[in-house]
Amino acid sequence: MNKLKALSIATLLAITSSNAVAFSEDTITVWVPSDKGYNGIIEIGKKFTEETGINLVVEYPDKLEVKYESRAAVGQGPDIMIFAHDRFGGYAQAGLVREVKPSEEYKSKFEAFTWSAMNFNGKYFGYPISAETLSLIYNKDIISEPIENWEDVYALDKELSKQGKKAIMWDIKSPFFTWPLLTTNGAYAFGINDKGYNAKDVGVNNKGAHKSMAFLKELVDNKIIIADADYANAESAFNQGKVAMTINGPWAWANLDKNGMNYGLAVLPKLNGNPSKPFVGVLTAGISSATPNEDLAREFIESYLLTNDGLRYMNNDKPIGVPALKSFNVELKKDFRVAATYENAIRGEVMPNIPQMMPFWFGQQAAIADVLTDRQSIEDALATVEKRMLANK
Repeated sequence: MNKLKALSIATLLAITSSNAVAFSEDTITVWVPSDKGYNGIIEIGKKFTEETGINLVVEYPDKLEVKYESRAAVGQGPDIMIFAHDRFGGYAQAGLVREVKPSEEYKSKFEAFTWSAMNFNGKYFGYPISAETLSLIYNKDIISEPIENWEDVYALDKELSKQGKKAIMWDIKSPFFTWPLLTTNGAYAFGINDKGYNAKDVGVNNKGAHKSMAFLKELVDNKIIIADADYANAESAFNQGKVAMTINGPWAWANLDKNGMNYGLAVLPKLNGNPSKPFVGVLTAGISSATPNEDLAREFIESYLLTNDGLRYMNNDKPIGVPALKSFNVELKKDFRVAATYENAIRGEVMPNIPQMMPFWFGQQAAIADVLTDRQSIEDALATVEKRMLANK
């Protein structure tokens, strides 16, 4: 550790001789979203400070993903940035995060799909902490088992209507929550080639996308689900026992527990025998390209944060979902929620981390709303999404 500190100080002197950088050789600053276990990281930091003499400061600014871009661009901000992996493609493209070069031995300690989320143009630009994705959540006081196929929701809804309840409600207007259903017949965001994501290959307007969107429209037309359901009223309806099932992720578990819900998690339903493929987000720890403390930042991430103890601290503060670290994943999979989330994650697809995802989100949101409210046909709505995405290639 003395060698690391000496190297970090030497690097600091070399950089500050030509640039005014707001960093300190005796402090590592971490930025993390406020809903991602920052108190746990503070606890990990105490051990780091005790053993290295280096202070660790944890901050959780509002809109940190946007502030990071502006601060890092002028040599300021945190040494370590923790956020969802899909922002790191843009950071890497702008030169705001450092490439990391983990050994094959080190990589083998993690779930393989989580490293694929770190990849941008064939290089790694962060370390995987944990994976989050959607699951089917059901109220055990209403149904003993959830549906396995989307086609079965009709019969369940008919039966529950006798009790004044509905089968399912979710944030239908959000493409993140509705995308798993739309993928069941072959829709995809971007194709993949040997260099990574291919922004010229979009799969939002193929025959499968049309077929799945038509099924979604039928659910609305047949009053199985409502077209204007958003996150707040879907969560409220489920927590109040008005609906038997919802689609949500690990961030919703705390409220379920707080409300004393008797709930279970399951794999998302199939359609026409084809699995739902939810987007998988991977919480990532990246090292700022501006920091002179690269070695210390790496030491904290590899030897303190991404350990069983480190991740346990985070998870005890706020659930992290599926740990990227295999050894801790084995421990957490004893929790039925983590086990189900893992099953959905391995069936899903890592969320593309290229900047071209922005028109996908805006385009899909508009398409879902326009189709479900009859403002556009399925053909016109999906053609518009495709056009917007290809215009940004």
